[in-house]
Amino acid sequence: MQQKFRYKIMLFVFLFSSIFAGAVFAADFTAFTGQINADNINVRVDATVNSTVVCTISKGQLVEVVSEVYDWYKIRLPKAAPSYIKKDLVECINNNSAKCFNAKVTRDRVNIRLEPSKSSWIIGKADKLTVVNIIHDEDSWYKIEPIYQSYGWVNRKFIDKNIIVFKEEGKQTTANQQVALATGGQTTANQQISQPLDLVVEGTISPYGVVLWRKATHKLVTNSKKIYFLKGNRKGLDSLNYCKVKVTGKLINPKNSRYPIIEVAIIEVLN
Repeated sequence: MQQKFRYKIMLFVFLFSSIFAGAVFAADFTAFTGQINADNINVRVDATVNSTVVCTISKGQLVEVVSEVYDWYKIRLPKAAPSYIKKDLVECINNNSAKCFNAKVTRDRVNIRLEPSKSSWIIGKADKLTVVNIIHDEDSWYKIEPIYQSYGWVNRKFIDKNIIVFKEEGKQTTANQQVALATGGQTTANQQISQPLDLVVEGTISPYGVVLWRKATHKLVTNSKKIYFLKGNRKGLDSLNYCKVKVTGKLINPKNSRYPIIEVAIIEVLN
């Protein structure tokens, strides 16, 4: 009897310590944009190797990491991830009566699921008035693009942190090349950026639209409210929207541009 009571006490202490440690780790964690370092990496519904696979992501893909548990990172789901919402929980808002392309959620805390079934995994929660982009309908469900509040898990060994390097033609380098370029280390001929770099500036990235008829243009607002346009790999820049970053690149000043333009070579995410 005494041994059984002692066992219960030890179990309670272990559970309390685990919960407390998890809370401390969560409080200390800072979200960041990372880069996948291998091909065909599984994104899972839970932080275990045996949990259901949501989708796979490729080497070089950028992901937004929002928290961590032991050896796992929780990420916002990429656009390729399957996502479903019940039709009776949204209201179509586009003008084309033949097909619904966009809809707003009509209730609070609506479940976004991995498959068109009430028994499927919940991968996100949509608040009332959230607008969803509809891919197609399946009976009483809509297949949608993943909303901002949709998440999955990736083993942390497959995600490199913080530094993104843009090469010519929008190609990105590997993690080892990124560190070398960012820290001024030696690089090989294949790793070098051909254009001279004459500007380093810190600020917050936000989407802007099209500048000089070219896509993939964003703007950078510094702490002193100075504004630059950014040109670089659109996928990479989109993943850093509203993040504070340090940008290194070539400064150009076209006649018809409202603000100076930076051709991005290196971006370092600032925590």
